[in-house]
Amino acid sequence: MSPVPTRAPRRAFLALASMLVVFGAASASAAPLASVVGPGAASALLGGEEPRASSSGDGLALSLAPAHPAAYAIRDAIRSESPDVVVEAAFLWRRPGPAPADEVLIAYNALRSIGSLEGIQYYSASRGRVRTLYVRSTLLAGPDSDATLPDSRLSSLPEGGETLYALQEDTTFGENRYRVGLSAGDGYVAQSSSNLTGMRLGFIPVAGPGDVVVRVLVVQVDEGLLFYVASSARAAVMPGVRGSLERSFANRAAAAFAWFSGIMDAAEADGS
Repeated sequence: MSPVPTRAPRRAFLALASMLVVFGAASASAAPLASVVGPGAASALLGGEEPRASSSGDGLALSLAPAHPAAYAIRDAIRSESPDVVVEAAFLWRRPGPAPADEVLIAYNALRSIGSLEGIQYYSASRGRVRTLYVRSTLLAGPDSDATLPDSRLSSLPEGGETLYALQEDTTFGENRYRVGLSAGDGYVAQSSSNLTGMRLGFIPVAGPGDVVVRVLVVQVDEGLLFYVASSARAAVMPGVRGSLERSFANRAAAAFAWFSGIMDAAEADGS
């Protein structure tokens, strides 16, 4: 389940976070879903579908990105990185009642609860069974620290966002460290994670440090929360590796949405 260009992660994250804050101040807190994703995509999402798209090489493009300033910033960041592949996914969490006043804060706290990702599962089409995605997931005290931190909830949105660090061991790429950036504005929350360590598929190197970036954008709409994921990578192009990477991105997006939905459902039931 986390904005950083592949060659200069820290500098670019700060630039993107700044853009998101500026854009958020001018964006509307909610609008009809169809005005954000278009009538066709809105109909699909409202019907329970989970649209996905992938692109690579000269055809690299974001075809599912919502019409939202924070999404425009994501598009610009990905364009500047020139990754080899981008995988997108869109989901809709249907709000069961009126939006609570602190809905954005609840969503923000959900996306920063990295420890709660441990043990989440997904359906592996290639293996034909449900698998655990993250065997281990925990916040770290710093990028090079081994000291773990418990999840915590904020009582208000932090001005300018924040940067967290995480250690995750997943069943596809093993154990890796990540930089996780979070920011929020009027009616949206953005999260991005970038790998701090090189990633492998078994014994095969897949991507170097900073070469994999997974961005999540949650946007308030009248019907609920739009959950958009754009995963990009500079990745090895050995036979079979590209396909495994794309499938992994899609699986992670679906598992992340199921995890996020569970947190939002619980908060709704709790009235918190």
